[in-house]
Amino acid sequence: MSVPSVLFVCGRNAIRSPMGAALWQKRYGKSASARSCGVIPAAFVDPFMVCVMLEEGIDLEGFSPIALNGVGDPAAQLVVSLSTAADRTARDYAARTGAEFQAWPIPDPSETGGNRDMRLAAYRETRDAIAARIAQWDASVKSV
Repeated sequence: MSVPSVLFVCGRNAIRSPMGAALWQKRYGKSASARSCGVIPAAFVDPFMVCVMLEEGIDLEGFSPIALNGVGDPAAQLVVSLSTAADRTARDYAARTGAEFQAWPIPDPSETGGNRDMRLAAYRETRDAIAARIAQWDASVKSV
């Protein structure tokens, strides 16, 4: 099976899309092309995202959020929107570049209130939901 290059898109490129790109590379290896961006990039890297990704052995502390218009070439073969707010922009980008588009709506954990432990639990749920969608994608491709 050939793993396509993938671009994960969310609203700000601060939580879900960097998680998606990192988890894609963890599953398929460093040679798998995975990038991430946001419709409007965040000003900083989300520390809770960094924390829960470190639990998986993935260090994203040096990650810098970028906008979709800053992605550049080469275009991805698969564009995955992780946010319903980013769906239209990501779908339009995929259509312009000839990529396949998929929407994987994953809730934004930064909208979760509560204490630190409750917030970290929400970020872990997001991380695990993205990993499960990647595994589901893998299973669907292998069954074809």
